[in-house]
Amino acid sequence: QRAVVELREDVAGLRQVKKDSYEQWLADSAQKFLIELGRKEEDLAHAETALRDAALGEYEASREPDGTGGNKHPIPGTEIKVGVVLVYEAEPALAWALEHKQAVRPASLVAKEFENIVRAMAEAPDFVTMKEEAKANLASDMAKCLEGVGE
Repeated sequence: QRAVVELREDVAGLRQVKKDSYEQWLADSAQKFLIELGRKEEDLAHAETALRDAALGEYEASREPDGTGGNKHPIPGTEIKVGVVLVYEAEPALAWALEHKQAVRPASLVAKEFENIVRAMAEAPDFVTMKEEAKANLASDMAKCLEGVGE
């Protein structure tokens, strides 16, 4: 988590430098700075992905054998959100939408509208599977979450 904190601070600092001195920056070292910022942003994306993956791994490991429970805050600064994802083939979904005159704009399925309609139904159409999916969210102020941890 500390790597994410440090990388977020580095990226924020670099973005502020770019904003504050853009004209001079263009004249002096635009290419070098862009390369450094790009690398830091890439490092941050990798570190955040690794932290999310670790949080999901900890969450899965803490679940009961029947799939219930689980620590929703497995690592400081992370939170697991569990939602339902609809799994369906586009062709029968479009046919259903056309038949019911919902979630469709000139012969194309509006997936978000379709999914909202299906979620509100007492029983989903046969071609739709509702699958639970966990997602790891990271605190925007990771440094605050880590105060006093590991010191």
